[in-house]
Amino acid sequence: MTDYIGQQWGSYRLTRLLGQGGFAEVYLGEHVYLESQAAIKLLYAKLTPDDKKNFLAEARLLANLKHPQIIRILDFGVENDIPFLVMDYAPNHSLRTQHPRGSQLTIPTVVSYVKQIASALQYAHDKKIVHRDIKPDNRPYPD
Repeated sequence: MTDYIGQQWGSYRLTRLLGQGGFAEVYLGEHVYLESQAAIKLLYAKLTPDDKKNFLAEARLLANLKHPQIIRILDFGVENDIPFLVMDYAPNHSLRTQHPRGSQLTIPTVVSYVKQIASALQYAHDKKIVHRDIKPDNRPYPD
C-alpha cells in the first residue's frame, strides 16, 4: 500500500485515508480551488491502454447515475496508470456505522433500508449496471 496523502489526483489534494478494501483505497480529498471535500477512490489496478479505455467508458456510465441512494461520481481519471473516481463525500453514513454488528433493527427499519437499496439497484440495473459488491460498509447516500 502506498501513502498518497498530500498528493494531487485530478483537481483534488488527498488529505487522509478514509478506508481500504480489496479493490481500492478511499481518501478524503479537497478541491484545490473550490476547497470542497470529496471522497477519492484509487483503484489498486494499473491499467493497460485497453483497460484504460474500458475504465473511462464505465466511469462515464457511473457518472451519469442520478438517484438519491447512489453516491454521485463528480469526476474520474487515470494518473500514472492508476484509475480513480471522485465521489460525493458522505461521512458516517454507512449502515455498518449506524448499526454495528449485533444491532437489533425493527422490521419497519429493515423494510425501509431494503426498499431504498432495491430502488437504487433497480435504477442501476435499468441502466445495465450491476453493482457486484453490496455490503453494509458501503455509503448508500450523501449527507
